[in-house]
Amino acid sequence: MLGIFLYVFAVLSTFGLEFYSSGISPFAIVIVTCIGGLGTLVLGYASVIILGGIVSLKLNEFIARVTGCRQVIEVIDEKPRTIRRRIVWQDFLVYMPALVFIVSVILAWDIYNLHDPQTSIFHPLLHALDIFSTPTSMDPVLHSVDVIPAMVVLIAIAGVAPSIALPYFRRFRITGVNSGPFHINLLFIMVGLVVGLGVLLTVIGFIYSVLWVGKGPMYYHFVLLAMLGLSLHYTIGAFLGRDKSEDMVMTRLRATSGRRVIQGTIIIQGSSVSGKKKPS
Repeated sequence: MLGIFLYVFAVLSTFGLEFYSSGISPFAIVIVTCIGGLGTLVLGYASVIILGGIVSLKLNEFIARVTGCRQVIEVIDEKPRTIRRRIVWQDFLVYMPALVFIVSVILAWDIYNLHDPQTSIFHPLLHALDIFSTPTSMDPVLHSVDVIPAMVVLIAIAGVAPSIALPYFRRFRITGVNSGPFHINLLFIMVGLVVGLGVLLTVIGFIYSVLWVGKGPMYYHFVLLAMLGLSLHYTIGAFLGRDKSEDMVMTRLRATSGRRVIQGTIIIQGSSVSGKKKPS
């Protein structure tokens, strides 16, 4: 319902005047966009099952072999039973659509900046995925049919990492053995924080300067709000397939025990120093 509301708001705020001048019904653009939303919902469901339920363990095994560590996965029997607790758990319906939306917008803006006739063989692909290019015709229906498939592709790319990681936030607890030292992990965290903050500021600056100050075309309203709606649909699809992906991870985990990714429990015990002489 929130996604549909965003679609309607995008239509009325972006193409409202053109609708009345051209005689096009606003519901035509809403229907076209909702079809893309339903397709994105199915895509989110399939992604979390394929990427999270099948590919994730193989990727974890590969990373463990490369880094020389071992990943111990503990299965947690307790899991939320009601829909309300599932939504509240880990703020699932908050962080995932925000992450997918931010990554997809950044990717779209990078493609817009790279879209140039001199890009040789990559020009057709960049042109097809460039959702910020000014359309030759501002017909709302034709523009939506042309740009919505590209937005769905961007959402699918942005949802790869969240779909792989999603099954491990609720029913599993992962502990790395012989992983990177503390100081190295700390440096990586600092670098990731700086890069992530720069990306966030870039997105905020882009939305502010292009959308709200009025430096960009009016149809940017439709693109950004539709991307947000598609992100919500992707998250709903992933939410519907989450239980199945967790069951698939558990089944594959039991069938592949004894490798670098194993099922087990790690108990950390502190050593007693009561009978030892303290160093001076």
